[in-house]
Amino acid sequence: MTLAQAEPGADAASGVLDTVNLPDGRTLTVRTVTEADVEGLDALFEGLSDDDRHYRFFNLYHPDRKFLERMTRVEAEGGYRVVAVVSGPPDALIAEAGYVMLPDGDGEFDLTIDAGWRGWLGPYLLDVLAATATARGVPNLQADILLENRPMLALVRQRGYLTLERDGFSEVRVAIGGAEPARRNPSSSY
Repeated sequence: MTLAQAEPGADAASGVLDTVNLPDGRTLTVRTVTEADVEGLDALFEGLSDDDRHYRFFNLYHPDRKFLERMTRVEAEGGYRVVAVVSGPPDALIAEAGYVMLPDGDGEFDLTIDAGWRGWLGPYLLDVLAATATARGVPNLQADILLENRPMLALVRQRGYLTLERDGFSEVRVAIGGAEPARRNPSSSY
């Protein structure tokens, strides 16, 4: 299942980017984040394993409400964030992806997906971020990634990236270009 099978009529003006009817009768909706998503974001982060929380925050940090509220207001500072929600009962926020602006004009991206939904959703959300960044004049998206976070490294490798810097043996700073289409590049390395 990919979001390329999205229903026609998705309304970007209302924040809805895509909807997909899932085989079990539920609907997956990808839309821009709203302030009403704070509880869903909290549940998403609460449901992460210790390893996943370490990969996302570089420690076992669980974001407080103030952090989550800031996540819902990134557009006020030039950033962008989307969420993926599956209809219920109960409805569940299963992923978030976004970027904040850096002083050099690039964006710094992050991505969190519930363990049960990983695979096709990550590349799709990263492409949404890259296309939006390009449309808004943001040339590149950057991220610090722990070297042990193989799923995220595989995701950026699939899209193509440049290594900006490497901090010893624990993390790497990467950049992906804006609107470049997702591609397979077996010669990429970090």
